[in-house]
Amino acid sequence: MILRLALAVGLSCCSGILRAQDCPSGRLALVLSGGGAKGFAHIGVLKTLDRLGIHPDLVVGTSMGSIIGALYASGYTGSEIDSMAHTLPLTDLFRAYAPRVPHAWGKRLPLLLWASSPGGLVLETAAAGEIDANSLLNAALLRGNLLARGNFDSLPIPFRAVATDLRDRAVIVLRYGDLVRAVRASAAIPLVFPPEPLDGRPLADGGLSANIPVMVARDAGATTLIVSDATERPATESNFDSPLAVADQLLNFLFRQAKDSLGTRDFLVRPGVEGFKALDFAVSTMERLVALGKAAADSSLSPWPCAASTPALHRAALPTQIGRIVADSGPKVEVRFLEDLLDLREGDSLDLKALRERLALIREAEGIREAWLNPSGVGDRVTLHPSVRRASDRVAAVGLAYDHELSGRVWLAALDRRAAGSSVEASGLLSLGRLRQGLDIALRRHQDLYLSGLTPLFDLNLQSEKVRQFTPAGAETLELDTRDAVIFAGLERLFSQRWSVQLGVVDRFWRVGKLAQDHNLGFQTTVLKRGLDGEHTASVDLQWGIQYRRMVFELAPQIAVGRTTIIPKVGLGWSDGAPPELHFPLGGEDGFPGFHLGERRSRREVSAGLQSRTPVLGPVQLRAEAALGRGWDLDSPGAPAGWIAGGRIGVGVDTPIGPLFLDYGRSTLGRGAVRFRVGRWF
Repeated sequence: MILRLALAVGLSCCSGILRAQDCPSGRLALVLSGGGAKGFAHIGVLKTLDRLGIHPDLVVGTSMGSIIGALYASGYTGSEIDSMAHTLPLTDLFRAYAPRVPHAWGKRLPLLLWASSPGGLVLETAAAGEIDANSLLNAALLRGNLLARGNFDSLPIPFRAVATDLRDRAVIVLRYGDLVRAVRASAAIPLVFPPEPLDGRPLADGGLSANIPVMVARDAGATTLIVSDATERPATESNFDSPLAVADQLLNFLFRQAKDSLGTRDFLVRPGVEGFKALDFAVSTMERLVALGKAAADSSLSPWPCAASTPALHRAALPTQIGRIVADSGPKVEVRFLEDLLDLREGDSLDLKALRERLALIREAEGIREAWLNPSGVGDRVTLHPSVRRASDRVAAVGLAYDHELSGRVWLAALDRRAAGSSVEASGLLSLGRLRQGLDIALRRHQDLYLSGLTPLFDLNLQSEKVRQFTPAGAETLELDTRDAVIFAGLERLFSQRWSVQLGVVDRFWRVGKLAQDHNLGFQTTVLKRGLDGEHTASVDLQWGIQYRRMVFELAPQIAVGRTTIIPKVGLGWSDGAPPELHFPLGGEDGFPGFHLGERRSRREVSAGLQSRTPVLGPVQLRAEAALGRGWDLDSPGAPAGWIAGGRIGVGVDTPIGPLFLDYGRSTLGRGAVRFRVGRWF
C-alpha cells in the first residue's frame, strides 16, 4: 500500500498536473480561459489535442477563449485556426481604435467623437472599432453559425460562451441564438469594446465573472476537464508611469479570479504567458504564445491515457440552400440589407466563400453599428432572421493637426443622418488655421443601411487661403490672399471596397488679392478610393468649365510586405487657366524632399515616389522615401526647370490624433529640409 501511494504521489508531482491514471469516463470538457492576447496560447493547446487524438464532448470558453473555442467547436483543427489567425486578421479585433468617420468628412481623423444616444450626445471611448470587430467575427465564425442554426449543441462539438451581466455581475451562459453575437458578448473586453445588448441585458466580457469557467462545464454535465489557463500570475514589478501599463494591469486584475477547484480526474495546462501584455496582439507575439501553449500541453497531456478509445470528431454538413430571409420584428429594411449587401436571395445556393467575403463588407456600411444573421432551420436549408442595429443618427467631432511649417489646424464637424426627421443627411464642417479657413455644408439623401444607387448631393464650400510664395532659391515671400466659394449640385454613388463617384455641375467664384472676382461654371467628376485607415489610396478629379480646365490623378496603394508597408505613389496634374490656389505644389500636400511645403507650384506637374514604413520598436516606425518629380509653367519664374529627385528618412509613431513623423529630406538641387507633423493633414 505504501509503495502504491508513493508511486501515485511521485507521478503526480513529476507531471505537475492533476491526473487520473485511468481513462477518463463520462463527459470530457475543454475549458478555455480569458486573458486577452495571452489567449492565443489556446491554439497551441488545440494542436496538441489534435496530435493526441483527444476530442472533447464539450467546449466552454470565456473572452478570447470563447473566440478560439467557437472556432474549434465549429470543426476547425488547431492548425486550421492557427492559419486563420494569420490569414483572417483576427488581430484587427483589438487594433488601436480609430473612430469611423462619415463619408461627408473625407479623410479627417477625429480626436474626439460624440454620438447620439437616448440620453443625449455621449463621447465614444471604445478602444477598438466595434463594427470592424463584428464584421470580422461574422466572417470568421460563419461556418459555425450556419452549423449551429441557433442551437450550440448542434455544432460538431457542443459549445458554451460565458459572458457577464453588467447590472449584477452575474455569470451568463450562452448556448442558443446567433453564435457570432454570443462570442462578441463574451469577448467584450471592458474599456476596449462596448457591452453587447442581448435579450435586454448589457453583456460584457465573461472574464469579469468566470474567467476560468470550470463550474459552467460541470453544470453542463462534464465529469472530466481539460483546463487551459492563459492568465498571468500577479506581477511583482511594472512601469506604472505608462498609461498603457496601467490599462494592461487593470485587465489582468479583471481576468484574475479565484479558481474553481479541480479534481483528480481533471487536467490543467498552464502556458508560460508571464511577461506578455493583455493588449499586445502583434502577429509575432501570437506566434510565440501559440508555441508556448503547445509546449505546455505537450508536457501536461502526454501521454494521454486513453487516446485510442477517443471517438473521432464528426464533421457536420453545412446547409446548401437559402430557405427564407425574414425579419421577425421591426421594418423590412433588414431583409433588403441582406439581399443587397450580401447578394442573397431566397432559394439561392449557399456559397460559403462568397458569403464570407460579403460579410467583411459590413464594416463599410456607414449607417450600421452591428448586424447579425440569426440562422435557423434544419436539413440542407437555412432560414436567416437578420437583425440590425443602426448607427447613431447624430454625430459630432473635433480634430487637429500640426505642421512645423504650416502651423496648427483645427476642425469641428457635425452630422445628422435624418435632418428634421427626413431622409436628408445634413453635415457641416468648419476648419481653422493660420493659412486656411473654410466652411463646408453638404446635403445628400441618406439611405438607412448601405448606400447604393445614385444619391442626390448638394455641397457649398467657402474657403479663404493664404498661398505661400517663394523665390527661385526657396526664400519665402509675401503670401497671396485668395477667396473661394464653390457650389456643387449633382449625384453621388458609393461602391463596395470604399470607392465613391461624384458627378455634377459646379460653379467656383474666386478672388485673388484685390483683383476682380471671377467664376467658372462647368462640370466636375470625382472618383475616390479610401483605405481602411481613411486615407485616399486613389483619386481622379476632372473639372471642365468656361474659364478653366483642370485634371488631377493620384495613386497611393498600401502594400504589406512582411512587417513593412510599401506605398508606391504616382501624381499627375494639369490645368489651363485655373486660379493660383489650384496650381500644383511639387509632391502635393506632403511636399517634396528638400523643399518647403507648397513650394514649386506649377500649372502642370508629374511626381512619383516609393515610401516604406517598418516597425522597429513598439509603435515606432522607420520611414524612408524616394521621390522624382517635375513641374512645367512654374509660378516662380527663373526657378531651375527639369526633373528633380530626392529622398527622406526619419521615424514615425501612430498616435490617437493621427500619425506623428519627423524626417529629413534632400534633393538633387542640393536643398535639404526637416519635416515634422502630428495628425492627418487636411
